[in-house]
Amino acid sequence: MAKRKKASKVQKRASAKRGKSRKVAKAAKRTVAKAKPKRAPVKKAVRRIKQPVAPVVETVAVDVIEQPAPGVITVTEVEETEVRKAS
Repeated sequence: MAKRKKASKVQKRASAKRGKSRKVAKAAKRTVAKAKPKRAPVKKAVRRIKQPVAPVVETVAVDVIEQPAPGVITVTEVEETEVRKAS
């Protein structure tokens, strides 16, 4: 096989470097404001109106028939009406 040549001991200069991109000025770095598309308007849900609730009317009738003594009858009748407001 052929012998390989020895490299010279003289310091080699940096071979051709790749070209560097030029520095961009700070003013050019700022991006141009882009026009943003406007958001589409959202349809708002129609609020449902609560139906008026009728007040609750509660009537209690109590008939009490007592016989405290033989031959004596007592009848007590109580009627109570309560109106509760609807919540």
